[in-house]
Amino acid sequence: MFKFENPLNKVRDKINSTVNESNLPTADHQSTLGVYGGKIENTPDGKMIWNNQGAVSQIDKWGDAILRTYDDHVVKNLGELFRRHPRLFFQFLAPGAKRYRGTKEEIFENIERLGLIETYGLDEKGIEIKDQDLYRHGLPLQDIYRSDLIASESVQGFDRFQALTLSSQYLRKMHDEYGGIGEVNIGDIIFKEKIDDQVGQPVLNMPDIVFNNQKEIGEKEKKATDMLDFLISVGAEEFRRSATEEELVRLNNVRRAMQTVVENYGDQSVISLVKSYIKRGRLTLLGDKKVQGIDLPPDTFTTKNRALFTKHNEARIVNNHGIETTVKEIGLEVCDQLIKKEPDAPRA
Repeated sequence: MFKFENPLNKVRDKINSTVNESNLPTADHQSTLGVYGGKIENTPDGKMIWNNQGAVSQIDKWGDAILRTYDDHVVKNLGELFRRHPRLFFQFLAPGAKRYRGTKEEIFENIERLGLIETYGLDEKGIEIKDQDLYRHGLPLQDIYRSDLIASESVQGFDRFQALTLSSQYLRKMHDEYGGIGEVNIGDIIFKEKIDDQVGQPVLNMPDIVFNNQKEIGEKEKKATDMLDFLISVGAEEFRRSATEEELVRLNNVRRAMQTVVENYGDQSVISLVKSYIKRGRLTLLGDKKVQGIDLPPDTFTTKNRALFTKHNEARIVNNHGIETTVKEIGLEVCDQLIKKEPDAPRA
């Protein structure tokens, strides 16, 4: 039987393969973690540089900001806003997305703010990876999840749920100490320590997505944006990883993974906002149309053209319409479970 393939998917895949100029230069295995917005280069004087000066890097930065503008604002009816309030429409678009891939100077400001100056530094060509061992011998959370796709014993046998527990606790610590990060997907945490089937010493991958300081964004909103990205990306990865399991086991694994994230992060007020975002249609995914509790008006410009707006999130988080509904539904469920718990005692 002939199977129609959405041409937008081909465009998405072509753009994604073009802007992914290199992968993380791990020495012990071939990493699945792509490098975007620039490429990793080794200089004659021994430095490792994320070089973002090329034309492809600039195109990626421009396109990334455009696609984020809709997704992070969640205007339900962009067309209606333009027809009735054209001035507000252009105010909505300018000064751009709430977050975007920054210039090298903006990224370095994010690095300083997040206490990562021993790991990354500013260079005339981009960002220096000062802790080269992190990129050469560290183990990304994404590679733990995709170890079944990597032909190397160095990534086999790690307890992914232990890695998720540590990652979520680390994100809570970073949020408490420094505030929102900009973007956190399953590829944004790298472990420096590997002992038996356990990992340790999580470190943020270079925080190249920055919040727009010309937009009024509350601190809780920033944290919830990070956690929404992370929660959905974890659910999607677990869904893929458990594909060979029976359906009930697979769904239980997805639930366990997402519950691990929420419970070990533990901030009920932030998770409550994450739940609110999901109910409002963030992240933009086609599967939202089938999720009970998500309020998407049926006949608006943005709903009708959701196939276009969803391409950004398909490229960075999911690439399978079949899992989107399930991941959103379980996301609402696990957020609700934490919200209904008794509040923890204040942290010292």
